[in-house]
Amino acid sequence: MIDTLLSYDFAWKPYSIDQPLATDKTHIFRISVDNHFQKIKKQLAEVLSEREQEKAGRMFIQKDKERYVVSKFCLRTILALCSNKDAHEVEFIFHEHKKPTVKDIEFNISHTGDYVLIAVSPKPVGIDVEYLNTEFDFKSILDITFSKKEIDFIGNGDINPANFYAMWTRKEALLKASGEGVSDNLHLIDCLSEYLERNKEVFKMRTFMIDDSYVASIATYLDQKELQFWNWG
Repeated sequence: MIDTLLSYDFAWKPYSIDQPLATDKTHIFRISVDNHFQKIKKQLAEVLSEREQEKAGRMFIQKDKERYVVSKFCLRTILALCSNKDAHEVEFIFHEHKKPTVKDIEFNISHTGDYVLIAVSPKPVGIDVEYLNTEFDFKSILDITFSKKEIDFIGNGDINPANFYAMWTRKEALLKASGEGVSDNLHLIDCLSEYLERNKEVFKMRTFMIDDSYVASIATYLDQKELQFWNWG
């Protein structure tokens, strides 16, 4: 497993909004912020809640604002397709650790740089994407974030950035799927295995590149064997 951690080669298919979504499967949507902000900015008031619009209005950095509104707009649109509602009617239910769901639909979202990833599933799901920043000070957090086996995989001397972000995104995706959120004991969560147990549930881990500069991982329930990968828009 260790040698093939990033070997998953998924075919991203184009998605058009008139396509039906099978609600018994897990779907992953890849969204480019730059490609979509101009397309949707005139529709934001029709889709986003007042609270979401107010939050966007308080953001000073334009790129952060664009990433935020694109992620919220697309999330509401996707959830509306799954629940046969209008996007502005989607109501979120907040569970322990403030993890949101909607009725009968689990979802998770991650964004960085130019990309937003959204996963929707009938079962708990977690997803994380990170920009492959080769200039990051990797060694400063190795001991507090990873197990000894994970550090051996990443490289204690000659760091492999792709392996670092593979491990990082797997931890994030797993904790988001289990509903735990951020943990102070990341080094105790060994994520090298394909199947990982948290809170008496076993999750299947998949790690993949979404282009040459971004690494992502998704954690799903075992019965979610067939994942659908979509390019949005």
